Amino acid sequence: MTTIKTPNVTWIDIKNPSPKELKYLAANYNVHPLILEGLEKPTVRSQAEDYNGYIYLVLHFPVFNPAKKISEPVEIDFIITPDTLISVRYQNNEPLDEFLKKCKVAASHIRKIALGKNAIYLFYYLIKEMYGFSMRQLDHLDEKIGAIEEGIFSGRQKEMLLALSLARSDVLNFLRTLRPQSSVLESLLARGDSFEGKARPYLMDLLGEHHRVLNQAESLRETVEGLQTTNSSLLDHRTNEVMKVLTIMAFITFPLTLLANIFSMNTVAMPISGRPYDFWIIIGIMLFAVALFFAFFKSKKWL
Repeated sequence: MTTIKTPNVTWIDIKNPSPKELKYLAANYNVHPLILEGLEKPTVRSQAEDYNGYIYLVLHFPVFNPAKKISEPVEIDFIITPDTLISVRYQNNEPLDEFLKKCKVAASHIRKIALGKNAIYLFYYLIKEMYGFSMRQLDHLDEKIGAIEEGIFSGRQKEMLLALSLARSDVLNFLRTLRPQSSVLESLLARGDSFEGKARPYLMDLLGEHHRVLNQAESLRETVEGLQTTNSSLLDHRTNEVMKVLTIMAFITFPLTLLANIFSMNTVAMPISGRPYDFWIIIGIMLFAVALFFAFFKSKKWL
């Protein structure tokens, strides 16, 4: 448990809460037993609950998992009173850890502005940092999608199939994680004026940041799905071209096979057979048949 105190705000950050830490919250901040039960382990649903004297929030943020190569939801629970912010998480969180590190420095600018008024302002700057991190992840994903697009149009459609699937999964996980936050933030916005300092404009800005990240993710989803359609069309076209060539080759070789079978029959008085230069005559007939088929396909613009 990490605690940062200023004259106006106290921030308590807990990672993987222990029974002792939960008892501390119950004893010092009168946290409801239902909330304490919910803090024991992560949940899958974002929510906002209004209790006597504080607000309880559950938010999920998409964070890229290098091992699985896709984004996964990371949960942060918040208990907000007028002068205290309690954050509870269940794993390392890069943007939160970085923000916490800055706030520990007494002379830092972010500490002065984030912990200078009340808990809702601290919450605002923290969540804004989380959305900034999400935007940077989306920018990185946008670069990956750009590289995939180059690969598709450089003839590497098959190689891009897996990359496209991973990119689409990444974007969809982003959207699934972020969408539920709209109702949570709107619920918090409705309670914003209950805090000192008129926090409503800041909460509206936070909702705007959320919509901006969500719109960027939606745009990337449309881009990826468009690239998937294009990639499938190009693969189908290549397959059709291969099938066309094989079909034409089969038609061209058909007269060769037919003539070879005819002249290989063991019959009496076979035409041409036994005459001088019979072999070259047969070869000439075969080449003429091939040239005839080739000219026909060329006239139809099939070659």
